[in-house]
Amino acid sequence: MQVTIIDQGDFTDGCSFGNAGMIVPSHFTPLASPGMLSEGIQWMFKKKSPFYIQPRLNLQLMQWLWRFMQSSTAKHVEACAPILRDLHQESKTIYKSWSQLPGFSFDLQEKGILMLYQTAKAEKDEIETAEKADALGIETHVLNPSQLQLMDTSTSFSVRGGVHYTGDATFSPDVFMKQMIELLKLEDVEFISKTQIDSLNDFGKDGGELKSKDGQLFKAKNVIIATGAWTRKLAKSIGVDLPMQSGKGYSMTIDSPQSSPSIPSLLHEARVSLTPMGNRLRIGGTLEISGWDQKIREDKIKWILESLPRYYPDLKISRPEQIWYGYRPCTPDGMPYIGKVYPGSAVILATGHSMMGVSLAPATGRWIRDILLKNVDAPTILSPKRI
Repeated sequence: MQVTIIDQGDFTDGCSFGNAGMIVPSHFTPLASPGMLSEGIQWMFKKKSPFYIQPRLNLQLMQWLWRFMQSSTAKHVEACAPILRDLHQESKTIYKSWSQLPGFSFDLQEKGILMLYQTAKAEKDEIETAEKADALGIETHVLNPSQLQLMDTSTSFSVRGGVHYTGDATFSPDVFMKQMIELLKLEDVEFISKTQIDSLNDFGKDGGELKSKDGQLFKAKNVIIATGAWTRKLAKSIGVDLPMQSGKGYSMTIDSPQSSPSIPSLLHEARVSLTPMGNRLRIGGTLEISGWDQKIREDKIKWILESLPRYYPDLKISRPEQIWYGYRPCTPDGMPYIGKVYPGSAVILATGHSMMGVSLAPATGRWIRDILLKNVDAPTILSPKRI
């Protein structure tokens, strides 16, 4: 098939570039879960916290929150876990195959990820999650502070303990994206930049048509909407109302910081991620449900930076001049939309991956390929049928 990729930007920024670069079979629990609901309510009313909902009278937000509450059940988590596990693991296999291709060197590291905790409650939560992971065939090791220190001698720890998910991996997503774009250009994929698509038409077996903000028309046999948090607006032009909110997150990339950990980690109570990327350290965190608010909330940046020395006493980082932020596409049940908007449609969705876009992207691409070439349906729990 001849492939054309159209983007409102210039292919040098976005969540694909600024994320934590984590491939996480450990993340088999969707965002909509009982624990997230109870913790989120507590965090909402604190300036320094990893979660924020901007108060506003908005019917779409109210509907999203209601559906999120309805989805936050143990039954939902149980149904989603094996699907997420399989997608993450498949993506890791695909990333490994890409890393061996000529022209690819994106610092793929298979050191696993440490889930670090400081409180008894967090320890209980993480050990329970590790037990569920073990039942799903995901290898884990519960470690005490001494064992953590032996594992990573490049830094110091101030924690109660941690869980090591050995099957997780990391890479440098900004480097990867540049290399992938170059490969696709060699494969005659057409890239059209700085072109904002405002609407589309779905003619079923007769194909689809896209219209840009400046009036350009593009026709195709199939249209794949992979526009992340912007998907809802575009889907509404064909009468599909996707319940989705943009969840803003921040990241900072620090060059050669002293006492930087060599093993990636997630700080349980703080909900902050640390990813070594060559001689850089990328730090990320927070989830803001604030619409298209472009404000950088300094309280959230302070929360991220002040969290670091609480877990790593020797890691003290000042606020960098450049703060990156991006909008994650959050569905109310925490699962992506992958599939045709209806049987026979020319429009296929590949969106709604929340904070797991990079880790689920290759497997999502495989599903889209099978839908296009083999007419295979995605599982109902991933498809728009559940809307």
